[in-house]
Amino acid sequence: MIVSTSDEWRESHVSCWKERYDEEVYIFNGIEEIPKEIRSRTDVLITFGNDLTAKNIHDFPSLKWIQLLSAGLEDLPFEELRKKGLYITNAKGVHSIPMKEYVIGAMLHFEKHFHRFLKQKEERVWERETLVGELIGRKVLLFGTGTIGTEIAKASSYFGMRVDGVNTRGREVDAFHHVYGLEEGLDKIGEYDYVISVLPLTASTKNVFSKERLATLATDSVFMNLGRGAVLDEEALVHMLKTGRLKGAVLDVFIQEPLPRDHSLWEVPNLLLTPHMSAKSNHYMTRCMDILLENYQRYRSNDPANMKNLIDISRNY
Repeated sequence: MIVSTSDEWRESHVSCWKERYDEEVYIFNGIEEIPKEIRSRTDVLITFGNDLTAKNIHDFPSLKWIQLLSAGLEDLPFEELRKKGLYITNAKGVHSIPMKEYVIGAMLHFEKHFHRFLKQKEERVWERETLVGELIGRKVLLFGTGTIGTEIAKASSYFGMRVDGVNTRGREVDAFHHVYGLEEGLDKIGEYDYVISVLPLTASTKNVFSKERLATLATDSVFMNLGRGAVLDEEALVHMLKTGRLKGAVLDVFIQEPLPRDHSLWEVPNLLLTPHMSAKSNHYMTRCMDILLENYQRYRSNDPANMKNLIDISRNY
């Protein structure tokens, strides 16, 4: 069996593989670096998926399974993948810990006004009259109740916040006080202190936070988008922040990435802007390896249908 990866592994990851399996992994920096001869014989491909295209997938005639090192699926060439009848698994779950910590940190940023105190330090100003808030008692509405959303909900609840969730059908999830369907949840956003989106990008979520929806947010609330940039009308959010219509916002994802240097978002007040890094962690690849090793054991044992995070490619999900 030929296993290839388009992501360069650290020595620790190679050692981790060799401790479990005898099969060699052919390691390359990008799919385009994989020689034609190796492509033609590769059974298993390990990749982040962003370099997989409708064209180069045909260079892998022996391919049977793709293990993604990311959770996002919207850029995959699903039509071609369906034709080949491949097994596809992703890295769902590896983002939960860093993203829940990111959210709590962002909340504290606004409650404790750390940005203001950093400015005071730069100006050598001793001013103690800044009114700081607390997380306890805050109301959170979280769009997305999957693995990431559930971990954020648990962490927020630990700090004494009430967390309600939103998913497509309003299916109840244990970590949430209550769960709304998508449309009902959108109607409720004005009732919350923190409105957070970790939604994937689908036909039903594109621009779901439109100008009209954003206008119903409470003036003293904070909006966060950590899922996909295209779920949000960015210009409408810019206007709300510039006119003082919203307490603050946190954006980690954007319609255009990297964000152009001349984009209006760079100069918006009360906006915490980060370069799509909320899921980053020094433990990221270790967690990916745990999923890969477990799935490879099931695959080589002729049990691929029970691999972890198996994607239903008929539904792109």
